Amino acid sequence: MKKVQYGQYFTKSSVWLRPQIIDFIKQSNCKIAYDPFAGDGDLLKVSKLYGINKTIGKDIDESLDWQINDSLISIPSYQEAIIITNPPYLAKNSATRKKIDLSKYFNRSKYDDLYLIALETMIKAQKYIVAIIPESFINSNFKQKQFLNSITILEQNPFNDTEQPVCIVCFDGVLKDFSDIKIYKNDIYMGTLDQLENIRLNPDKSTQIKFNDPNGWLGLRAIDSSNDNNKIEFNFKDKIKYDWNRLNHTSRHFTLISIEVSDHLKTKFINKCNEILCQIRTKSADAILTAFMGNTKTGIRRRRLDFKLARAIIETALKEL
Repeated sequence: MKKVQYGQYFTKSSVWLRPQIIDFIKQSNCKIAYDPFAGDGDLLKVSKLYGINKTIGKDIDESLDWQINDSLISIPSYQEAIIITNPPYLAKNSATRKKIDLSKYFNRSKYDDLYLIALETMIKAQKYIVAIIPESFINSNFKQKQFLNSITILEQNPFNDTEQPVCIVCFDGVLKDFSDIKIYKNDIYMGTLDQLENIRLNPDKSTQIKFNDPNGWLGLRAIDSSNDNNKIEFNFKDKIKYDWNRLNHTSRHFTLISIEVSDHLKTKFINKCNEILCQIRTKSADAILTAFMGNTKTGIRRRRLDFKLARAIIETALKEL
């Protein structure tokens, strides 16, 4: 299978190997670095940086020099081994759009992305796991997050062939509360997964709100630009630099929103929406917002505001007017 079919990205840089991840690997006391999705073997080549000399690699691709194994189906277990890997990423809808038949994986799993299926398979095989996966994992419905030790959001790009936003997850096989799962951004400790979840707003659909309405008065720039001055914002539509004639029912980066607000309260309402948005971004260090391809010019991960969170912000702002 070719790279696009597997959803493979080969890791070419050791920027993922942050101090807290090295500590986790060393504290596992494992003697073997094990990559069931070995690819070019880059994660195993740097094993001495994290204190392990013995390595085992497997891959489904017969053109690579590894033991052949379909690790999305099952992974052999090894004593004293820690999985250190970069599994394939490919969502079910993307596979369908690209006409790639991966039904043998998706039909046997409740998850709709290969990396989540890979995580599930890895957890069955080994206690200790370090995996470079899409940052969208933080907001995913993965059912075994309680076995996490930590999540590290990585703003530097470890790949040569994609700008896919990633995080590094460390599993230790110990069932725990979210209050015991640590979150880092690069090398900086941000807090716990429980604290992050408590910041999250969920809509109650108490107000009629319509997105992508050409007649809407409220504009939303829903993505950060690469220019640090052009961030996600709510505003009057004529104050957002965008050709609203391009708006359609599938628009996600810019949208017009129809919602009933008295004219004399509209400015106050917009300010309140942006205030709530700013609070969420600051308190969560941006982790609740969807990661977007690429960084700003100052190296900060770009973000996108999805409509679910935007709706929750709007509802909260209305209640606080």
